[in-house]
Amino acid sequence: MKPGQLPIVYSKAYNIGFMGIENLHPFDSKKFGKVVSGLERAGILRRGQLVTAVAADEPMLRDVHDAEYLHSMRTSPRKMAQVVELPPVACLPNFIVQRYLHHPQCVHVGGTMLAAALALEHGWSINLGGGMHHAHRKGGAGWCAYDDHMLALRRLRRSTDNKISKALYIDLDVHQGNGVERDKLHFDDDALHILDMYNSHLWPGDVYAQAAINTHVPFSTGIADAAYLNQLQDALDTAFRECQPNIVLYNAGTDILDGDPLGRCCISPTGIAERDQMVWMKAISARVPICMVLSGGYASRSAAVVTDSIEQLFKIFSLGSMIENR
Repeated sequence: MKPGQLPIVYSKAYNIGFMGIENLHPFDSKKFGKVVSGLERAGILRRGQLVTAVAADEPMLRDVHDAEYLHSMRTSPRKMAQVVELPPVACLPNFIVQRYLHHPQCVHVGGTMLAAALALEHGWSINLGGGMHHAHRKGGAGWCAYDDHMLALRRLRRSTDNKISKALYIDLDVHQGNGVERDKLHFDDDALHILDMYNSHLWPGDVYAQAAINTHVPFSTGIADAAYLNQLQDALDTAFRECQPNIVLYNAGTDILDGDPLGRCCISPTGIAERDQMVWMKAISARVPICMVLSGGYASRSAAVVTDSIEQLFKIFSLGSMIENR
């Protein structure tokens, strides 16, 4: 990280778009750039302060993902269409799919891997992308091609000779993080503690993957701020006590937002900001590095809500000063 930069990772390549085809899916694939613009307007970011993500290459992806799956992602538009849930993608030439869909997914992965390393060095980091928690060793779904969390964690462990073996993965996206959970089971990773709090009435409903969850907090459609935040506080207390982690990986999806077309929850923008502050407060109080990624969020105001929450994190925790004082 260069002088003057912050441990916030981003690339313009995060923003996926080709002839408007991305608009056929409810996910705002360009929200990442909107968050950057919002943080600049708020005075949180200045030009040159972001750390640029680079794409994870195939040898990196192979650390978690099956060779057959990787081959299909390189060669089959039909496979990519399944992953991003856009059937018309199957009809596109592969070079278009690779450039406008596959490459950005690899950059998101590289961003999370870089952000995890920066968190360990500086105490905190944010990847303004990432969070592909439905992807697992042999497949992807829900706009998630590769398991950036497990890839980042395994790389971080190797680079530190396993000194940060105990990791706490906190998934607060509205959907179950079944990809990370399936990979935990595959690698028999008992040092990874998973806290997953999600709407149990929604896809994917992956019963097999639930066996990987240590702190399991399913909730019902329509949950509002008070009940949600009370349950989260109890879950955080339990997870930190049981895990005593060396690092926190935080999947901060905003699809719990009231009005989100997929989430079916009633969490206000204030509730989301308070949620993020609770997670960060727990990590900072325990002196545990935290790496946050954005993950899901399908409401039109999702980018603005993310922007506001990050702005509040900077003000409450003096994140810029934390870098200067380390």
